[in-house]
Amino acid sequence: MRLNSRMYWYLVDETNRNYAEGEFFIVGGLVFTEEQFEQVHQVVRKIRQKHGFAPGDQFKFNTNSRPAHVSADAHREAKRELISALPDIGVRMIVYVILHDIKGQDYDNAMNYALNALAHSYHRLLAAEKSTGVMLMDRDNHRFDHLEGLFQSGLAFGGGSHRSLNDRIRLFGMTNDNASHLSSAADVALGAFRYCVNTAGGTGRVEAAESIFPPLAKIVWAQMERGFPRAKGYGYQPHPKLVRHADYAEKYDALADALNGYARVAAGAGSS
Repeated sequence: MRLNSRMYWYLVDETNRNYAEGEFFIVGGLVFTEEQFEQVHQVVRKIRQKHGFAPGDQFKFNTNSRPAHVSADAHREAKRELISALPDIGVRMIVYVILHDIKGQDYDNAMNYALNALAHSYHRLLAAEKSTGVMLMDRDNHRFDHLEGLFQSGLAFGGGSHRSLNDRIRLFGMTNDNASHLSSAADVALGAFRYCVNTAGGTGRVEAAESIFPPLAKIVWAQMERGFPRAKGYGYQPHPKLVRHADYAEKYDALADALNGYARVAAGAGSS
C-alpha cells in the first residue's frame, strides 16, 4: 500500500452530554494536516493575545468558560474570528449526532459507539487521501480500554465482517483542554455546531445560527457523489442510519433542513 508522507490529526470532543443540554448527543471535532496544525496554532495564539486571554485561561465556546477579565464582546469576537479562519486554512470537520431519545441513558455505550462511527469515517478520509493519522479525544479515563480495542482489533460489523483501523490510524489517544491551541479550535468549532443544532431544536437564536453556521458548513468533510458534494455519511454522521420511529425521523429531517437553511444564508438564498 503506497501512502503519502503527510500525517493527519483528528481531535474529538463531546457536547450535549445529557438531554437538558439539547435533544441531540454530539461527538466530533476537527481534522488537521501537519501544515494546518501550525497554521491553526498561530491563529489561536494571535486571537488569544488580541483579546486578552492570559496563559492558563481557557478559550472555549461555552460562555461559562470565559475568563473574568475578557469581556463578553471580546469572547464572542474571538470565537467568530477563529471559526471564520478555519475554512481558509482548510481543516475538515467530522461530527456524529444521535437523539438522546434513541441513545438512552447508558453514556459509556453511547460514547463508545460514537467513537466507532467517527473512527470509521476518519479512516475513510485517510483512505481517500492515501494517508495515515492520529485520533485524539478529550480526556476520559473510562475510554482507555475502548481506544486500545480500536487500535488492536478495529471494528466489528454485523454478519461477522471486520475492519482494521491501524493500517491508517496509527495512534488512538487522549489530550485535554489547554494542552494545545488545536484543542481550543476543536472545542470552539464543536460548540458552534452544537449551538446551531440546538437552535434547530428551538433553544437558540436563528439569526446567530445563520451567522455561525456558514463557515462550519464549508469545513464539514464532504465527498462528491453523482457530481454533487455530500456530507451525510462522511463529515456529518447522523445515527442511527435508519430511523424507523416517525417522530424521531421527523426530528432528524428538521435538523438537516435547518442546518442546510443556515448554510444557504451566506449564499444569499435565505433561511429555510
